Amino acid sequence: MTYLFASLQKILDVFDLKKELWATEISEITGKSTVIIHKYLKELIEQWKLKKVWVWPKTKYIKTIIEEEAISKIKEIKLDKLHLNFSDKKIIDEIFLKFSPSWEILKWLDWIKKWCYERNLDVEQKVQSYLDIYNHIIKIQNGCWLIDATQAFKKDVEKSYLDEIYYADQYKRMDFWRWKLAEITFYWKQSQNKALISQSIDEIIGKLECLIWKEKYSSIAIVPWSIDRKNQLLKILKNKLKYIWVPFVNIIKYYPNGISIPQKSLKTREQRIQNARNTIFVDEKNIGNYDTVLLIDDFVWSGSTLNETAKKLKQLWVKKVDGFAFVWNLNLSYDIINEI
Repeated sequence: MTYLFASLQKILDVFDLKKELWATEISEITGKSTVIIHKYLKELIEQWKLKKVWVWPKTKYIKTIIEEEAISKIKEIKLDKLHLNFSDKKIIDEIFLKFSPSWEILKWLDWIKKWCYERNLDVEQKVQSYLDIYNHIIKIQNGCWLIDATQAFKKDVEKSYLDEIYYADQYKRMDFWRWKLAEITFYWKQSQNKALISQSIDEIIGKLECLIWKEKYSSIAIVPWSIDRKNQLLKILKNKLKYIWVPFVNIIKYYPNGISIPQKSLKTREQRIQNARNTIFVDEKNIGNYDTVLLIDDFVWSGSTLNETAKKLKQLWVKKVDGFAFVWNLNLSYDIINEI
């Protein structure tokens, strides 16, 4: 689901009129259906803009507000009181980024102080937890600073046609939710903002180039997108990769009845496999010249599209097919998938 920032803000503004509200009340005020309202409420809770309160006989929602006095207290938490060395401070500055519903870019210290204050959590402890997760991810990255998901994926599917699978960022990391690349890539899908697309590509282009040269792929294939957008990240990425002089295999998305069914709209892995199997085709022109192919996608959830495309490539005698994604969600949580 695509969340409009204006709609998110409209719902937040409703709470300025009343302290606690039921979903049905918000629906009546905004003129949106309760189904849509519940989805928007879920997103606002995950962004910590709202929280649930139990008011008999059911749940109400309340705005998460930090009053001026509280803001002053947050600002009193000085950086030097966090007992971080220079290296850790530098890492946090580089890897943390969040967007608010009003498009504010939330930098690490301001956001984490606010987040901890609202939950009565220890700031230093949560910062250390953030660093611990980062240091764990570092240990499982390869020489190109990518996460190898090959073994995890092969355990999860009946048969993997992908030989190796790499991705640059995990969709959800513990209670911190999306990290920098996942956050940027998520919001370019929402906004089609060219600056965010450029940021997403800048975050991975060096790693991707490293992988291509290291594995010596004879060709690259871009997974075709289901939804036409004015600014398409994978299309822009393809143009940027042309300078490395590795040829592209043409992958075609074709809907027999003319109705596109995005993978994100399907709830089960089997439905996603069937959709990919029936709509994705490989242009056989020059395919015999390529022994190895790197398949590239942006967001990967079940991995069905990559796997089915790899299967079709191998049916055309491609010996090795690897997969790469900007962001992967190994939890296969379809509640998360439906956000996009």
